[in-house]
Amino acid sequence: MKKVIYLIITILIFVQISCNIKRAPDIHFEVSPFIKDSISSMKIKAIFKANDSGLTMLSFQNNAWGEDSLYNCLSNLRLTKGVGEIIKNPDSNRIEIKHTKNLDYIEFEYTLHQDTELPLNSKKTYRPIIQPEYFSIFSHNLFMIPDHLANESSTAMNIKIDWKDFPENYTIHNSFGSNQRVQELTVEKDKFHSAVFVGGDYKIHPINIQKNKVYLATRGDWVTFQDSTIVNLLGKTITAQRNFWKDHSQEYFTITMLPFPMKNGSSFQGTGLTNSFAISASNNAYLEIEGLAYLFNHELMHNWIGHNIQNANEEEQYWFSEGFTDYYTIKNIASNRILGLDEAFFIDEFNKIIANLHVSSVKEAPNSEINYENFWSNWDYEKLPYRRGAIFAFYLDHKIRKDSSGRFNLNDLMLAFLDDARNKNQKIDHPYFIKRVNSFLNDDIKPFFDKHIVNGKLMDLKAIFEDFEFEFIPTAEVFYRGYELDLKTRLISNVDIASNAYKAGMRDGDKALSVSVYSDPKKEATFKLLRGKKELQITFFPAKEIQAPQLIFNKKNIKNLHF
Repeated sequence: MKKVIYLIITILIFVQISCNIKRAPDIHFEVSPFIKDSISSMKIKAIFKANDSGLTMLSFQNNAWGEDSLYNCLSNLRLTKGVGEIIKNPDSNRIEIKHTKNLDYIEFEYTLHQDTELPLNSKKTYRPIIQPEYFSIFSHNLFMIPDHLANESSTAMNIKIDWKDFPENYTIHNSFGSNQRVQELTVEKDKFHSAVFVGGDYKIHPINIQKNKVYLATRGDWVTFQDSTIVNLLGKTITAQRNFWKDHSQEYFTITMLPFPMKNGSSFQGTGLTNSFAISASNNAYLEIEGLAYLFNHELMHNWIGHNIQNANEEEQYWFSEGFTDYYTIKNIASNRILGLDEAFFIDEFNKIIANLHVSSVKEAPNSEINYENFWSNWDYEKLPYRRGAIFAFYLDHKIRKDSSGRFNLNDLMLAFLDDARNKNQKIDHPYFIKRVNSFLNDDIKPFFDKHIVNGKLMDLKAIFEDFEFEFIPTAEVFYRGYELDLKTRLISNVDIASNAYKAGMRDGDKALSVSVYSDPKKEATFKLLRGKKELQITFFPAKEIQAPQLIFNKKNIKNLHF
């Protein structure tokens, strides 16, 4: 009997010890600051199991997110243990290590530096930013992942990151934690490579949302608002969106804000990432909080549309992931009264979407032309799926409500998409989308979908508005300069005689001494011109009228929106 008891005790002790043993990381990164030729850099050391074949391939993107030649940021690639040959293969987005087949572990080191000159702008923030005071880097520009380990891990990899030799008061903050000098992660490769890492003089602001950890990480002082204003805006936005999706499951989330200088006008952009989104914005008097509210709502919505509900083929379904996100951006801002904005805001923004689509040079381009190359190189192609998809979302929202006699709307369809994504690993492709939409409608959506989404024909908004009993006007006022300006000579040419610029007195051959123009038909443009020896001051609204139906802001339309 005693032997049995001893055996049971031994087994229990063995089980307890086994449970307490942590699995060794698949990859161990050590990251430390490094000065090379008086330039601030970062040294990254990676330790991982070698590929048995004698050829270990590391994923590191040379071309990503519209950027190319990212390998320019790399230097000092070397093995710190063992002997082998290191080859950069930018065409395949791979770093190759040739080594002996009997090598157990690879210890590999490389240096990362900033390859863009200051000052920053929105374009440059998609490349590694490493300065003495701070750094801001996307994961795919920072960490290399061995292909064979990613392929062996059916669900996730164990990754350890040691942030070494950074000053004690130096912030370390990223998509996976805040101020953790040692991070142990269990994460899929794609999610790990879709993350943001920042550090240095960032200020970290906690935002309490139903006991989940949400942080704002930002640098410096913003000209037009206090950090507390952004904290409040984010708190209301995140709460509203999580309530909409009935989803408060995310225990950690961060927003990073990187300022950059800009003389005139404003610029900002954001990127939705794993547990996070990263924004860069011009820090000047022209940056408006309403624009940031739009950006926050759009990018945060990608936590569900894009991350949980994924496209089967990325660019092919941008009309959904970007267009439906844009529709819910303005709808959720208005329905939740974020910054006090209401139905008037929704109608104004939706009218802009309609007008901008109708003046686009690719307004009837087929969906097949929205590909990687066009999307990242041509502004009109980039915005096309946003505008086309948002109008389609509006149509479906009211079509579902009408066909179901008010029992359902687009919200119910979106929640169904989320349920299918989580429980069936379903992605958005065209056959599935049509089938799921048809479960809410009386008639087959496919003919409409093929005509307007696949083939790209403009939707008949006049008929749509009439069908859903919205009141509208047939024309829209859009931004239109009506002239050309040579930036070198400052000479004006090709003044359209039908334009407001011509009517205000502008003529071919005038020289612009000073110019103040915003890409907004409702903001007056001001010019100081030189004609011969005479100076002229003219003002006009840079606008023209086009045929594009516009919703009217009135009580009937407010009621029909059903906010």
